[in-house]
Amino acid sequence: MSNAIRYDSLLVRELARALNDAFAGARLDGIWLDRDRLRLTLLTRPRRRGAPAPSLLWQLHPNSGHLTAAPGDPAGARVQLAERTVIRSVAAPPDERIIVFELDAEASAGMPRRLVVELITNQWNAVVVGGDGRIAAVLRERQARERTLKPGAAWTAPRPSGRPGAIAPLSLESWQKALGPVAPGERLAALPRLAALASPQNAAWILGDADTSDNPAALQRAWERYSALVHGAPPRPLLLQEDGRWQPYVAAPSADAAGDGFASLLDAFTAAAERAEAAPAGGVSTEEALDAVARRMENVHKRLARLTEEESGAAQDARRLRTLGDILLSQLHVVKRGMAEVQLYDFEGTPVIIQLDPALTPADNATRLYDTARKRERAAARIPELLARARRELASLEALAGRIREGTADAGEVEKLQRGQAAQGKGASPPLLPYREYRTTRGLEVRVGRGSKANDDLTFRHSSPSDIWLHARDVAGAHVILRWADKDANPPAADLHEAAVLAALHSRARTSGTVPVDWTRRKYVRKPRKAGPGLVIPERVRTLFVEPDEALEERMREP
Repeated sequence: MSNAIRYDSLLVRELARALNDAFAGARLDGIWLDRDRLRLTLLTRPRRRGAPAPSLLWQLHPNSGHLTAAPGDPAGARVQLAERTVIRSVAAPPDERIIVFELDAEASAGMPRRLVVELITNQWNAVVVGGDGRIAAVLRERQARERTLKPGAAWTAPRPSGRPGAIAPLSLESWQKALGPVAPGERLAALPRLAALASPQNAAWILGDADTSDNPAALQRAWERYSALVHGAPPRPLLLQEDGRWQPYVAAPSADAAGDGFASLLDAFTAAAERAEAAPAGGVSTEEALDAVARRMENVHKRLARLTEEESGAAQDARRLRTLGDILLSQLHVVKRGMAEVQLYDFEGTPVIIQLDPALTPADNATRLYDTARKRERAAARIPELLARARRELASLEALAGRIREGTADAGEVEKLQRGQAAQGKGASPPLLPYREYRTTRGLEVRVGRGSKANDDLTFRHSSPSDIWLHARDVAGAHVILRWADKDANPPAADLHEAAVLAALHSRARTSGTVPVDWTRRKYVRKPRKAGPGLVIPERVRTLFVEPDEALEERMREP
């Protein structure tokens, strides 16, 4: 589902070399950090008159990682630079997924002297460091264990890998000593731990038959391939197609590696970005997803403003109408049928003009005022709940935007927003989703399947691996998904209980006094081959006992 680039230390090393060839000596015209879309943009001036100015657009969203060395329009916050700043060099520390742009700047110690692009796991980041060693700007502010990545904090490099071969090349003896004791069949998994620049992306090619054979000659041939790749001639740039995505990578010059060859690694990265843009993951790009969320949030903000205004006016208007009814009833003797308005006096002697319906009697006009006051009172009573729902929806949208930026949102969430917005533009109702939506008291989203086929669609296409899956035990019923992004902690007990009540209500046990409801992470639910619609096998199951409560369901129902 993702077109994301995979970075290992070998690819980062070669990418740093390619960037050094393209940018070393160039005068830096600007650095832009787009925090909404997690993009880094560099613009430089030509090194000689008439030559093109190299530039760089780096998409550091976890679902992207694409890099394009081509002119573009910068976006986001521009980092203040010294009047004359030159990119001195670009390099990667040995066996690390970090690229460092060293800057020469005629400025004070606080001005940018270094740009660090961190490509570790999926917490990619860009950090601008001043001459005093403190962070001047950062793409993604966060606390990363002992590292604080915020402006003003001292920048410290991530812990080094410490793998053998990072500083000095691995000798054949060291290679045999490290891998010889590892049993064939286990070497593929062990190699990335035992040798610098090795990774799951290149381990199979490096090992060859040494992964399955204990022949010392096979292990020596593997060392020769390893040495050629990491210590020999510059590797050959490639663009590979893996699992439906385009992956720039490198191969040893003598390697018989399948893939499109390119003159430079930057060309391979640019080609990967172009092909990914032509066929974005899940049919929805990150920018499109964020735009859809932003449009919906704008509508919710407008609804909140309208409801807030109505909340302050509805109760006041109800009191005014009821007072007018009281005044009219107290002075019916001066009001005649057929009058369109009448001037009376309130209980403090102040004249008041009351509008009337000429077709009604004076008493019926008073009743009409009371009836209208009661409607206003009922509206005023409903507004707090409508406000609460709108605020919960806004919080949910903000959380969704965060998941999109982090790369943990599923395609169904964004597709739902886009379908709804497209249908509203045409004046039609959005297509029916395979689930009903609810909100827990604390604001977590709960999805309830609409039937057996919809259950499969909900569980396997409209949920994330860390979500909570629930189902009433041993009876037919709906699959229920409690949206939960934290893979390391369970949701609050109150939210889990409310989701379990929905699972009980949407099952054949809904009339029972107490219903056992099984729950587990959605990633532990699998569908056997040839199983019928809605039939799944959950693992690592826990059980809650709840009472079906229709009143709770009504309170949880989405507006």
